[in-house]
Amino acid sequence: MDLLFWLAFAFVAYTYAGYPVGIWALSRFRHEEPTEPDVVGEWPAVTVVIAVHDEAARAKAKVENLRALDYPQGRLRFLFVSDGSTDATESILEREPDVTLLRVPERRGKAYALNVAMAHVETPIVVFADVRQRIEPQALRHLVARLLQPGVGAVSGELLHVDPRTRAAAHIGLYWRYEKWIRKAESRFASTVGVTGALYAIRREDYTPLEPGTLLDDFEQPMHLARRGRRVVFEPRAMMYDELQEDVDGERKRKIRTLTGNFQSFARHRWLFVPWQNPLWVQFVSHKWFRLLVPYALGVMYVSSVLAPGPFYRAAATLQGAFYTLSFVGAAIPALRRSRLVSFAEVFVELNRASVLALRNYLEGRTDARWEKT
Repeated sequence: MDLLFWLAFAFVAYTYAGYPVGIWALSRFRHEEPTEPDVVGEWPAVTVVIAVHDEAARAKAKVENLRALDYPQGRLRFLFVSDGSTDATESILEREPDVTLLRVPERRGKAYALNVAMAHVETPIVVFADVRQRIEPQALRHLVARLLQPGVGAVSGELLHVDPRTRAAAHIGLYWRYEKWIRKAESRFASTVGVTGALYAIRREDYTPLEPGTLLDDFEQPMHLARRGRRVVFEPRAMMYDELQEDVDGERKRKIRTLTGNFQSFARHRWLFVPWQNPLWVQFVSHKWFRLLVPYALGVMYVSSVLAPGPFYRAAATLQGAFYTLSFVGAAIPALRRSRLVSFAEVFVELNRASVLALRNYLEGRTDARWEKT
């Protein structure tokens, strides 16, 4: 039992500490000068592609946000795909003279809508965005400038949160700051695994048509590019803003859906697990795959520490039990989340629980690409 405990402990420690610290340390040896937008020269034409479903409440504001982007006049196009909308979304968008609207009569999901859109894109650069987030005026220039660097195949923007009541920058949890720190280190070292789906740029010629029902275009597109030797980078100056979600149940569903999409992509693209076919194999295994296995390692740690003899293992079992109790207390009494330890315990347990539920969803075939907004 003690061997099982230490093997499980080493696995969890590597996944959450060893790999992040290692990739950060390696990234410190790489120096990369950011490309300034004003040195690019002639800016390439860009199409912003957005898939929408029943977004009448947001459509007008999104078009106005796109018009406010600081990009050379005549070099920017807006393409919306209505994925079976049944409200006033289409009538709102068709009244906008600078918007190209494509209609998918029957709702098929985002992946299908993006494939439809890409058949109509004529510009060399395409930027994928979502309707909900507000994009900073300079963000597009930073994305494109970075994409024009040699060897870069995809560029991800940075998602920031605002408090919906004050519109000021919202305080984000320790786990999200930790995750962004890892992504920045991966990007600086070589490539990050995936992009932020709400804002990322690629070349039109590099787009890989998505299989029907794909849940994670923001993971599959960049990984196809990485397979071809292109870098996938994170551009922190390409900022967008989203309201901090206060709907806990909705956020839980969103996380479970994302993790379900991971299992779907892993099963469809077995080459991801082959080191000589996946140039980002270490990052992929350490950052994506091992995270999904952590819940089971945690279970082995707890059970083995309960069954192993000796005071050390009794103490280890007691500490683990106390940590999990804190997470349940935080979930039951929201006021206690102000404690960083309670908040961290709750988020950590919730994420690992979501991973287990995501696997169940995938095995049961619950992978509907038609996302219901929360």
